Parts: sequence; structure tokens; C-alpha cells
Amino acid sequence: MKILRKLIKYAAIAAIITVIVSRLRSRAAERDQDEDEGDFTWPPINLGDSEEPVDPTSTEPTDGSPLEPRTWVTCDATGDCPPSHPIKAKDSSGLYHVPGGNAYERTIPDRCYASEKDAELDGYNPAQR
Repeated sequence: MKILRKLIKYAAIAAIITVIVSRLRSRAAERDQDEDEGDFTWPPINLGDSEEPVDPTSTEPTDGSPLEPRTWVTCDATGDCPPSHPIKAKDSSGLYHVPGGNAYERTIPDRCYASEKDAELDGYNPAQR
């Protein structure tokens, strides 16, 4: 009988703790939701419906400075560079790979360049092989 009483006490304590924790979590979630309401609204996304052509050599900077020309393009969905920009550059290694190099075929690039000079100007180094 003593064991049954102890089990009931422990179950009651566990239930109380569970209720307290769930209320604390819900209050924290409400606070986070209230903070999100003060965020600014994002501008609408342009899905290419505009008649004005987009210049692929410019990118919009995040620091408020004017548009800067860029000499690179991104790879396609399969990870291949377009024929006009065959040099593959990888941000994580800081290297660029040229066609015919050992790692060229297996490299999925972050940027594709038209020439080795353009990749070097952006701070990439040539791969050793």
C-alpha cells in the first residue's frame, strides 16, 4: 500500500511539472510571435513578368551601395557551368577549376567564370592539378 501511495505522489508531481513546462513554452512562443509582428514587409517578388530585360552582369548589393558589375554567373540545376563561362569556382575551398583538370567534372561550382583572370580577380586561386 505504501508503494501505491508513493507512485500516486510521484505521478502527481510529474503532472504538475508537465503543466508548468507546457505553459512556459506556450508563453515563450507567444512572445516570439509578438516580436515577429514588428518585422518589415518584404517587397513583392518579380517572377519575370516585367517587359524590362534583366542584366545578368549586375547583382543587387545588400549594403545599399549602387549596383556593381559582376563577371560570374551561377551554375544550372545540374551543377554545370554554361559554355560561355567554363571556369568553376568553389567558395569553400577558394579554388577555381579549369576544363580538363582532375576535379573539374566532380566540382559543383558556386560561381562560373568566363576566364581564369576573372576568377583570380575575385580572389580564387587555381587548383593544383
